[in-house]
Amino acid sequence: MKLHELFDKSARPQFLDAVLLADSPSSPRSFQTLNEERKWVSGRFDRNIGIDQPTHLRGDGQTHAHVLGRHRDELGVVNFDGTGSHGTRFKLHSKDADSLRARGFHIRADNIVEWVKFAKMPGMIFG
Repeated sequence: MKLHELFDKSARPQFLDAVLLADSPSSPRSFQTLNEERKWVSGRFDRNIGIDQPTHLRGDGQTHAHVLGRHRDELGVVNFDGTGSHGTRFKLHSKDADSLRARGFHIRADNIVEWVKFAKMPGMIFG
């Protein structure tokens, strides 16, 4: 079904709120949201954690959260697996850590987020 079939021209929305993609048109049991915007959730402050999908629709990377402080300054970025992202190392406030854990993030018990940079990537031997 096309958008112009759903609405007459005068009632047709100018912008879409969301785009949902079904895995199968004949059996849409599961779907994905096509959305590049950040999802805001509350931690220590109201809506101070912005969750982004992996590299904004390119598919590589992992889900990560930008944690903001009281004055909306970015304290750090944590990946879904609990590692730091974008070169950040910091300690999460317990309310921020609990909010991320509730959304499936794997945050260490001490709330430390670390980012390790290798001078040289380790070699791999295939055989």
